[in-house]
Amino acid sequence: MIMVSNPSIQFMLYETMLKKLKKRRSLNKQSNNGVTALEIFLLGALAKLGATVVTYPLLVVKSRLQAKQLTTGDKRHRYKGTLDAIIKMIRYEGFAQFYKGMSTKIVQSVLAAAVLFMVKEELVKGVRLLLIKDGIRATKSKSH
Repeated sequence: MIMVSNPSIQFMLYETMLKKLKKRRSLNKQSNNGVTALEIFLLGALAKLGATVVTYPLLVVKSRLQAKQLTTGDKRHRYKGTLDAIIKMIRYEGFAQFYKGMSTKIVQSVLAAAVLFMVKEELVKGVRLLLIKDGIRATKSKSH
């Protein structure tokens, strides 16, 4: 579920921010309601950043549960389940432990997501233009 939640949150944030941007532009009666590639890049980066900040603590807990837990010694690193792991991590290591190592993940994934959204939107624009041109050609050929 964790692996599915990150892209779900990412797309929800992206679509929400994109709609708000387009709505603001239409309310300001700007002549161009289109969104630039740079704006798409930034929206994609912000969406991935938001999704990562929300889901990264869950990835940390998942990693802890999957790691080989010591059966002897320190009880702080033995977990009975997800909730037990969360409670022990907060109690013994502090809240910041949930975000340890996140900067590396952000650099890697935010840039990739931003480029992905930018390319996706440019492809959608291109396909729309082709479909419109084909529709105009089909209409002209029917009238002749």
